[in-house]
Amino acid sequence: MTENLNTILDRLDEQGLIHLLTEAVEQYSPSFAEEPAMEVFATRLRESGISYLRQPVAEAGAPVGDHRANLIIELGPQPSSLMWVGHVDTVPIIDEEEQRTHREGDILHGLGTADMKSGCAAMVEAVVAIAQSGIELKRGLTVALVVGEEEYGDGSEALLETRSAPLTVIGEPTGLLACVDHYGYYECRLMARGTRAHAALPEIGASAIHAMLEWMRHILEAGGETYFAQGLSVNTREIRGGAGLFMVAEQCEAVIDIHAPPSVPIDMINQFMDETRAKALATHPGCELEYENLYWAPGYNNAPEEPLLTPLHRAFDAAGLQWNPVAFRSHSDGNLFYQKGSVPVICGPGRLEVAHTRAEHVSLQETLQAARLYTAMIYEACVR
Repeated sequence: MTENLNTILDRLDEQGLIHLLTEAVEQYSPSFAEEPAMEVFATRLRESGISYLRQPVAEAGAPVGDHRANLIIELGPQPSSLMWVGHVDTVPIIDEEEQRTHREGDILHGLGTADMKSGCAAMVEAVVAIAQSGIELKRGLTVALVVGEEEYGDGSEALLETRSAPLTVIGEPTGLLACVDHYGYYECRLMARGTRAHAALPEIGASAIHAMLEWMRHILEAGGETYFAQGLSVNTREIRGGAGLFMVAEQCEAVIDIHAPPSVPIDMINQFMDETRAKALATHPGCELEYENLYWAPGYNNAPEEPLLTPLHRAFDAAGLQWNPVAFRSHSDGNLFYQKGSVPVICGPGRLEVAHTRAEHVSLQETLQAARLYTAMIYEACVR
């Protein structure tokens, strides 16, 4: 570790980081209501004398004057060589009592701890440490705290209209593993239509629910063993439909999520949907089955020898961590940055396994380690 990097790391405030994270988690900030948590981070920056700007993010149908905005920090000569991105929104709360913010030793529990206010707090504290060290950045840095990631990424879309960088780090929960590859995400609505009949005579009708369940069975059974993608992940998000009392169901709908390995294109997933649909129709010829792709975010691979990753290799070494790159199996804003020509790397504290659950939590020591890693990343990409 160089003397300059040590000087910056010595400025990291462990108790300040814990306080910042706890305060941010205590603010309920689901998508489209992010401002309470965003203000916590803005206050920390103001108190540290660090300038930032707010970038409005338009929400369709929002009242005039509605406040919703990204928070952007720009340090060093612009345009930036490195952009760091974190989202402050969370999924809606499941159970207020179970998900209340509380600490047990090294573990902080609460909605948004892992996904991903711990990553945001670690980056803000890294920026504060760099600013207080007085060390000059030779290349530019942009840090963006964005809104709307848990929906469809409107905060990052607004950010990319005006800013980009060759290298982007996104602090989603990975247990501080570097995810240089990324799964694709396919969201789909399934629709079944049958023929209504009296419940006592189901043989003269055609149940949309039965047909839907048969289609879902084929999707779930074949999903993990498809000819084009080992490890396809299929989740049934919701299913609804039916009819009144004593009737065979005429309609049924379902929504599924598919996370596909990086190399799988949308055409292959559509073909998979067509093939499973045909199998269900073979046993339910009296029904109509259709599907509609609601959202598609293609996966990507970054070349292992990509030179833009070299500063991150050095940062991992400086932070005492192993560089063992893997693929990120969830959806994130990473594909938006990849499509703009950036090299995105997903890396943050916390575990994806606990995100979006009642038991969401994060290790405070891992969050501190994230702050050290992010500081080293900035140093290697923008100072050295």
